[in-house]
Order: sequence, then C-alpha cells, then structure tokens
Amino acid sequence: MIGRLFRLLLLFALFYALVRWVLDRGQKRALREFISTLALALILASALFVGLFLLGFDIL
Repeated sequence: MIGRLFRLLLLFALFYALVRWVLDRGQKRALREFISTLALALILASALFVGLFLLGFDIL
C-alpha cells in the first residue's frame, strides 16, 4: 500500500517537473484552466448523482 502511494506521488512529481520544464507561461495557464474546469465538472457530476440518489433514482 505504501509502495503504491509512493509510486503515485513519484509519478505526480515527475509530471509536475515535466510540465514546469517543457511548457511556457501561456501553456501553463491554459493547462491550469483545463484542470480547474475538469475538476468543476467532476464535482458537479458527483453532486448530480448524489441528488439523484437522494431522490430515489438508484436503479443505476
């Protein structure tokens, strides 16, 4: 378990270093905007599913 978490942390650190090294300032801004939009969409989708579950639509 700890080994898997360490590998995941190492993968994110490598990705972060690669993004800092390869992308310029405008591309970093666009990537940050995309990630924040994706996070907002995931939060809204999960809220929608929780709302549907609370209303009784748990057939899925």
